Amino acid sequence: MLSRTFKLIQVRRFINQTGDSNKFWNIDQLDNSYTVTWGKIGTEGRTNEKTFSSGDDCSREVQKLIKEKLSKGYQEISEHGNIPIKPSPRYKPMDENVFWDIISTFDWKKTGDDDAVLRPAVKRLASMTIDDIYKFADILAEKLYMLDGISYASNIGEDSYKGENEHFSVDYFLYVRCCVVANGKNYFELVVSNPKQMPKEMDFEPLLYLPMEAYNKKTKTDNYDYVTKFDYETFSNINGWKK
Repeated sequence: MLSRTFKLIQVRRFINQTGDSNKFWNIDQLDNSYTVTWGKIGTEGRTNEKTFSSGDDCSREVQKLIKEKLSKGYQEISEHGNIPIKPSPRYKPMDENVFWDIISTFDWKKTGDDDAVLRPAVKRLASMTIDDIYKFADILAEKLYMLDGISYASNIGEDSYKGENEHFSVDYFLYVRCCVVANGKNYFELVVSNPKQMPKEMDFEPLLYLPMEAYNKKTKTDNYDYVTKFDYETFSNINGWKK
C-alpha cells in the first residue's frame, strides 16, 4: 500500500503584547490542513484544526487569518525566535493623579450597565496593593466630604435642599456628589469653585462601591471593612452646613 507524504508548507508565529494583552497565536499549514494554537504567553494554549479540499484553498484561508491577526495588533516573530518578556508598567503608588487617572477609565459607552462602566477601573485598582485601594477610598471620601455643604445641596434641581423643615434626601445628595467625582477632575474642580454647576437630576451611586469591588477582586473575599479617614455621609461636613 502506498502512503501519502504530507508537505509542511508554512509555520508562522505571532504575539500581541499591546495594552493589557500578552498573547500568542501560531498557525502551521500541512498540505491541505492547518493547525492553530493560541492563548496567553506562558501557557500551552488551545488548539484547533481545519481541513480543506485542496492545499490552495487552505493557503488562502491561512493568509486571511494572518491578515486579521496583524490588523488586531499581532506581530510576527521567527519560528525559533524567543518571545520577548513583556515589560511591566512602571508602578505608581496611589496619589491624587493616579486617583483621577483611574476615574478616567470609566467606560461611559456602557451607560446603563453600571458594572460594565466600572469594570476597567475595578481591574486597574485591583492590580495595585491593598494599601493603594485603601488610599483610593480615602481620596474618594475626601472629595465627597468637600462637596458636602448647603451651597452644593441647594443646587441639585428639584430635590435641592430647601430648608430644615422641607424634605431632603441625604442619600440622594450623596449619590449626586458621587456623580460629580465620577465625571473627572476638571468637572470636580469646576463644581467646587461654583456650586451652581452641580448636576441636576443626575447621580452615580456605584462609585461608592469601587474600592470594595477592587478589594474583593484582589483578595477573592467579600470581607471589605475599611473605614475611611473622612466621613462622606451627608451633614458630616459641619462647616459646609453653616448658614
